[in-house]
Amino acid sequence: MSLFSGADIPVRRLGSASVLLMVAAATAHATSYASRVVSYTPGTASTLWQNPSAALGGASALTGENPAASNYFGFPNILSPFSPAYQGDEIVQIGEGGQLTLQLSNFALVGAGKEIGIFSNVGLIDADYPNGANTNPATSFGGGSAQVSVSADNITWKPLGSQTFVMPAFQFPNANPYLTVPPPSVFTGDFGKPMPNDFSCFDGHDWIKTQNCFQISNNVWSAGGDWLDLGASGLSQVGYIRFEIPSDGDPNTDLRLAIDTVAINNANVGSPVPEPTSLLVLPLLGLALCRRRGC
Repeated sequence: MSLFSGADIPVRRLGSASVLLMVAAATAHATSYASRVVSYTPGTASTLWQNPSAALGGASALTGENPAASNYFGFPNILSPFSPAYQGDEIVQIGEGGQLTLQLSNFALVGAGKEIGIFSNVGLIDADYPNGANTNPATSFGGGSAQVSVSADNITWKPLGSQTFVMPAFQFPNANPYLTVPPPSVFTGDFGKPMPNDFSCFDGHDWIKTQNCFQISNNVWSAGGDWLDLGASGLSQVGYIRFEIPSDGDPNTDLRLAIDTVAINNANVGSPVPEPTSLLVLPLLGLALCRRRGC
């Protein structure tokens, strides 16, 4: 049985500091995200990260700033490739035997390219802290793998197979990766634009070149993440996504995945996904009509 059902779960709560400091960044890009938790079973996930509403809405611009959330150390940092989300109001974890099913705010229209971005808790290892320099080859912590399935209606599910999440997030170009408050920047990474490069782009790069890995064109940056091509699903649109980690039966392993944010490619945003009550309207009308006609 799932620990949570969607009707009981609010969207993620942001600390007051995050709300005040991320206003400019949050309004820079009109990205569509996951908006409702359909179900969640933690499996072997740590109790520190069992709040599934953390996966809803956009990522927090500032991580580690909320004393009321789990895993608080009092060291806030902007979301950067070297400093990923890590508090209980920012990420939710799935362990072996667990699953997370999310409803998107809008349908992701299936077409050419990659339609849905998954942002985990991947962080790059800094070989020259605090300067933000990668090892060669680049190395990281966080992330993980899960079986991913998608659906248009939360009834018929199409598997996408095992997916591995290795890409970090990036929000503030031209800012030090360890700032403790978001900068007054007019540019931000766009969570609705797919990452243009793979992980090897970071190999041996300093902070300037690391930022270039996220750059799409002049003054346009992706916010990173791992992006899924939904073409293999055979669906024309996707309104739901599920992450599952089956137990591998090996007592020496402890497979886990943290989810921060699920975003839709700006170019593939469709109509709003109906709320569950709306989905019941047509069947109920049909039943009422049938009863009136003596079916």
